Amino acid sequence: MEEYKLWLKKTREDLRWTKHNLEVKEYSGTCFSAQQAVEKSLKAYLLFKGKSLRKTHDVIALLKDCIEVDDSFEELEDMIEVLFPYYATTRYPFGDELFTFSKMRAKKAYSAASKIVKFVEEKI
Repeated sequence: MEEYKLWLKKTREDLRWTKHNLEVKEYSGTCFSAQQAVEKSLKAYLLFKGKSLRKTHDVIALLKDCIEVDDSFEELEDMIEVLFPYYATTRYPFGDELFTFSKMRAKKAYSAASKIVKFVEEKI
C-alpha cells in the first residue's frame, strides 16, 4: 500500500476517535484527536504529491507546505489555527490553565477537523 494511503487510514481512525470523544464528553480528547486527524491528513497530502515529510506536529507549518503545492489550501488557515494549540495543551498539565476544554470548543475542533479532512481527501 502506498504510504499516503496509510496516513489517510490513520486520519480516518483519528476522526472516528474525535467523534467518539465528543459523544462521551471527553472534550480535551476530542480536541487532541481532531488535531491529530488534521496533522495526518496534511502529511498524507504531501506524500501523495511526492514531498518528503518534516518531523513536526505543527499543523500551521504543514499547511504552509501544502500551500506551496496548492494555494487553495489557504482557505483552511482559520480552521487550522483553531486546532494548532491542541497537540500540547491537551496532553500536559498547563493546558488546563490555558484552555477550558468545553463542549463548544470540542464541537468547533471536530467541525474544523471534519471539514479539513474532507478537503484533503477531495484533493487526493
